[in-house]
Amino acid sequence: MPDIETFLEELQSAIDAYFPNTSTQFILKTSKSLKVNIILKKGVFIAVRYNARNGRKDFALIEDDKRVFGYDNLKNWHHHPFHCPESHIKCEEPSIKKAFMEIQAIILR
Repeated sequence: MPDIETFLEELQSAIDAYFPNTSTQFILKTSKSLKVNIILKKGVFIAVRYNARNGRKDFALIEDDKRVFGYDNLKNWHHHPFHCPESHIKCEEPSIKKAFMEIQAIILR
């Protein structure tokens, strides 16, 4: 499992590729944990969470304080589809770029 700096490098690469004109808000950054919000527009952001101790990852598109899409590995990898974000659909671990590509498609809809 990657350390915080390696994860952050991958995250920045994906931000540069998919959301270059956004701002990044660091909520928490320690040697083992990272909480970042990527602000897309007023009321819409991507919440990224990573815990290097246990490998926990979350990628969530938040709109008006509600998750509208996401991936996470609480218990096992699953995603929350855009049409029904309360659902938990089992999946393989997505790359950061895959998660961002899907979020970009939702934003551009």
